Amino acid sequence: MEPPPGVTEDPASALTFSELSDLNQRKLAIKREHNEYIDGHPEIKGILNDFMSAVLLEKPDNVFEFANEHFAELAPEHAQGVSAAGFQPMVVCGPSGVGKGTLINLLMKSYPDAFGFSVSHTTRQPRPGEEDGVAYNFTTLDAFQQGIEDGKFVEYADVHGNLYGTSFDAVQAIREAGKVCILDIDVQGAENVRKSRLQPRYLFIAPPDMEVLEDRLRDRGTENEQDVQKRLANAAGEIEYSKTEGNFDKVLVNEVLEEALAELKKFVQGEWYPHLADFGEGKEGEAKEEGKGGEEKD
Repeated sequence: MEPPPGVTEDPASALTFSELSDLNQRKLAIKREHNEYIDGHPEIKGILNDFMSAVLLEKPDNVFEFANEHFAELAPEHAQGVSAAGFQPMVVCGPSGVGKGTLINLLMKSYPDAFGFSVSHTTRQPRPGEEDGVAYNFTTLDAFQQGIEDGKFVEYADVHGNLYGTSFDAVQAIREAGKVCILDIDVQGAENVRKSRLQPRYLFIAPPDMEVLEDRLRDRGTENEQDVQKRLANAAGEIEYSKTEGNFDKVLVNEVLEEALAELKKFVQGEWYPHLADFGEGKEGEAKEEGKGGEEKD
């Protein structure tokens, strides 16, 4: 029977039952292959969700140009950890008292002008000697919450009852200056960074054991007993988190400061940022006590 005038015959209707069955099986097989691939690469959904969030946040007039810039940041141009937006940032995590502030400070002294320290925003009160805009950008709870609503933070977290956050502007300013941006943040913040488009390196500084960490916390004399116990409890969770495969690119144990620093420089220059060889090593100076170099969120 011929189809009515103007009606196109469905090609599938000309297939036999066996051919239709084979076609449907092939469709199902392709669908399974696609699903298996996506399940094996969960970053795909994260990348697409990140792009949609960025589009809705920025609301660009030229979406194609915005997409080109956005996805260019995900593809390193060469093996030196640099993308179209600058060098990959380096996220440094570790429990309070572990010495990450000291290590960051000494690393930056070793490679003058190669690194930039991202100054975080916080709602906690300044300690004696802390300068606004240097140790932290001290702000009010209302101002911080407004910044969250305005989408100004790469990450933010509640740490020991205070809010801490890293702004997009602070990170990008360092990258545009041709430096590697160091983010000293809590593991909560690191989880939020994973949802952003920064694509940083992740480093965790660990203590040799909890006893050594407790000694360091008590020796610095800046916390009361309640605060020490709270930091130790948080540290146990952070250390456990660092043991999960994929959470960090490198876990560095800070037992002896000089040895930890030597190992840090070895893999940072040798594996992550080979361009550091062009900077040479400056005077390292004396190791400072925790909290006098880069600051910790405590």
